[in-house]
Amino acid sequence: MTAPAAAGPPAAPRGRPPGRASGGLLDPRQLLASLPGAVRKLHPRKMAGNPVMFVVEVGAVLTTLSSVQRPSVFAWVISAWLWLTVLFANLAEAIAEGRGKAQAHAAMRSARARVEGRWAISRVVRPAMTPRSASWI
Repeated sequence: MTAPAAAGPPAAPRGRPPGRASGGLLDPRQLLASLPGAVRKLHPRKMAGNPVMFVVEVGAVLTTLSSVQRPSVFAWVISAWLWLTVLFANLAEAIAEGRGKAQAHAAMRSARARVEGRWAISRVVRPAMTPRSASWI
C-alpha cells in the first residue's frame, strides 16, 4: 500500500510570496493603462451612449456648480461621490475593453502561429469563372 499524499496548501509559484494571487482583477499596470481611456470617456458625447451614466454625469456637473455657488460640506461630498461613480464606471468599462482587446490579440497571435500559408508558384492569373463555365446561366 502507498501512503496518502500529505494534504496541505499548494506551493506558491516561484517569484511570488505564498498566499498572494497574481494580477487578477486589480492589476495595477492594467489600472494605470486604462485610466486615460476612462478619463476620455467623460466627454458628454461618449457618455450619451450610456444614458444612466450620462444622467449621473449631468448630476455631478450640476452639484459641482451648486457647490461652487453655495459651498457646504454636504454639497462637496455629494459632488465628489457622483464624480467618483462616473469615473469608476468608466474605468471598469475601459478595463473590460482592454481585456477584450488583449484577448482578441492573443487569439490572433495563436491563429497566426497555427495557420500555414501557401505561396503561389505560378504568377498566371486564372479567373474563377470562364465563359464556358458560366454558359448555363
